[in-house]
Amino acid sequence: MQTDWQCPLCLYRSENRNGLGHDSLHDTCVPARAGKPQHTLKGGKKMRAILTLVAALTGLALVCGGAVALTFTDDFEAGMGNWSAATGVVDWVTTQNKVPDGSGHSAYCDLSLDRVYHDLGVEADGWFKFGVWIYDDTMTRTYAQVCGYSGSGYNLASPGSAQQLFAIGKYNSNTAPYVYDATKYQARVLYSNGPDAAGWFNLPGSVRSVGWHKFEVERLANTDVNFYFDGGLSRTFVGAKYFSMDSLTLGFGTTSTSNGNTWYDGVEFVPEPGSLLALGTGLIALVGIRRRRA
Repeated sequence: MQTDWQCPLCLYRSENRNGLGHDSLHDTCVPARAGKPQHTLKGGKKMRAILTLVAALTGLALVCGGAVALTFTDDFEAGMGNWSAATGVVDWVTTQNKVPDGSGHSAYCDLSLDRVYHDLGVEADGWFKFGVWIYDDTMTRTYAQVCGYSGSGYNLASPGSAQQLFAIGKYNSNTAPYVYDATKYQARVLYSNGPDAAGWFNLPGSVRSVGWHKFEVERLANTDVNFYFDGGLSRTFVGAKYFSMDSLTLGFGTTSTSNGNTWYDGVEFVPEPGSLLALGTGLIALVGIRRRRA
């Protein structure tokens, strides 16, 4: 049917230019002025209070405590300034590149001794996702980690104080009872409180090959951890010990002096605000339900 106007707040349509009979969350629309329908919110103070609360909760979730929404990314186009040396030397090079397409830099290791770390600056709780591109070449052990240490950040003076870590990439052995498969990539969970045994294990569905591969670790809101290879879910680890995460590492970083080549690019760590953001979303949904029922 031909409509004269549509309410811009609730999308109510009417053939009557005055919008008579239109009464939901709004007062009955009054005659148009200058060709636009005029109306006011019914219970406007209550509605404004709800919307203000939603905004406040969402903002609080972005800045407060363990729910900090601090996304960290590094494509190494500006150098290695976001990283500190743990052991050895990780070089800034132009020999390989993945992120962004058409650019020219990445981080390079040529010894298993090489490792760098980045402190997130916060204690990340709840859900998060950590991703990195790794160029697999001749290095026998090349992987990235997201770590949780007692204290604050990567504990260079006492690495044994790690409370939890998740590693993903390429390794040269597995931890019992897992049987090693040299044709696949590996992942690691340092501590487990559940049915799955901690240690290094294979990533089902992964296939080793020279070149760039995308590796991701996702901790769910509980203690389960998803490991992804090239965009596909490879394994869900059930019952990982829960601890706040505070740092990232690239490279093997032991006293071994084996040679090889590997590159890292496109590092990303994304935590989620969690419960406060969910509450805000729920309030928005509640407003929508009230509007539809009216």
